[in-house]
Parts: sequence; C-alpha cells; structure tokens
Amino acid sequence: MKATVADIARSCGLSTATVDRVLNNRPGASAANRQRVMEAAKQLGYLPVVDQVTLPSRPAHLEFFLPIGTNAFMMDLANHIEDYAARLPLVASCRIHKLAGISPNALQAGVENLSLKANGVGVIAIDHPRTRNILREIVEAGIRLVTLVSDVPGAPRSAYVGIDNRVAGRTAALLMGRFVGGRTGHLAMVVGSRSYRGHEEREMGFRSVLSEEFPNLTVTSAVEINDEPDISYTATMKALHNEPELLGIYCVGAGRSGVAKALL
Repeated sequence: MKATVADIARSCGLSTATVDRVLNNRPGASAANRQRVMEAAKQLGYLPVVDQVTLPSRPAHLEFFLPIGTNAFMMDLANHIEDYAARLPLVASCRIHKLAGISPNALQAGVENLSLKANGVGVIAIDHPRTRNILREIVEAGIRLVTLVSDVPGAPRSAYVGIDNRVAGRTAALLMGRFVGGRTGHLAMVVGSRSYRGHEEREMGFRSVLSEEFPNLTVTSAVEINDEPDISYTATMKALHNEPELLGIYCVGAGRSGVAKALL
C-alpha cells in the first residue's frame, strides 16, 4: 500500500501541514524541514518515479555550460533554466557558465570552473573527440551529465534533452515544398554550424526530403554562419543577389534575425 502524507509526517516527526507544503512546493517550510520530508518520502516510496528512476531526496547543485555569445536563443534558454530551477525544491543551486564559443577549448576552459559540489551538469556542445573526452571526465568524477539541444551520443551522458533534429529538418523540407506549390527553383540554406550534430542532422533531413519528394527544388547555397546574425545577414543578401528568383531560405539554428533583416 502506498505511503500517505500522515505516514511521512510520523516518519520525519513533522506535522502533516508541513509535509503537505513541502510535497506541493508551497512556501512556509524551512530548508531543513524540506530535507527531512523529502528523505522520509523517498524511504517510504512516496516520491514519484520518472522512467523508473526515483527522484532524488537531496537538493542538487546544477551547472550548465552554454555557448551563449550573441546567440539570442542561448540567452533565452539560460534565462528559462535559471527561472525554472529557482522554483524547484530539489535544486539547491543553479549556475550558468557562459562559454566564449563552441570549440572544445572554450568548453575545457569553462569546465575548469566547475564547482566541487556540483551533482549534475547540462551542456550544449559540438560532437568532437576532445569534447567527448571532456564530458567523459565529468562523468568519471561522479557527476550526472545531460546533453541539451544537440546530442553527443558518444559521451556517457545520462540523457539527451531536445528534439529529434533529423525529423525537424524533414518537417522543414515538407513545409517548404508545400509552400512553394510545385514551382521549380532554388533554395538557400543558412546553417549555424555543422560542428553541432543537431544542425548537421537538420540539414541531412531537409536535403533527404527534397530529394525524395521535391526534386523540383535544389539547394544552391548553404553557408555556415556560426550563429552570428551579421554573418547570416551577409549570406542572405548574397544569396538574394545571386538568385533573384530564389524560392525559399531554410535557417538552421540561430541567426534568424540576420535573415529577417535581409528580407525586409
């Protein structure tokens, strides 16, 4: 029989009202009492299970390594992570490391500032041998690792959090083909960075559907812009100049503001 709030209250020596506040994430309970309630709930099997993994009873110290730079998406993601973590009782602290770039060197420099009390790490990183070694060292130190947005499957991560990027690319191609309406012509592609597995997978999925279902459409320009709006603006202006009858542009990753500016 499943444990009740009363069972947890008896186990940790607190009132049922305090237990109810903690379990429902309401104010009015001290950090010490929250810890006692969560530990008792875990021991009694009350805590929820996600994919057969029991949620931890001790608040975790989380750190995230994000190549933010001037990337608006990364900035928004960092803000959302901090906001959400602040509302979770099982998160003791959340720290965002703003990396100088996407290179393994930038990740290595960031990881050198990893706190000794960190329990979990989230990272957006390119799929590179040096990157995989860096991530492997994090896991070997006893820290749980999660890859975000773009996966690094060769690393011993606990999970990948993000969409299926190949399906995203295929979906974009299907929409593009339908929007064009049977016309024959050229398309341009602005790619954040093929160093990201996710961006590479989106491009592959996009090209695959074009070849399968829309042979009337050809990608004549595909430029990597390193997620920089200024570079995407220049690349888009060049594509528009070289292809006056350009039918569409697929923007993979960040840099959308540069594309939009060029189309105004």
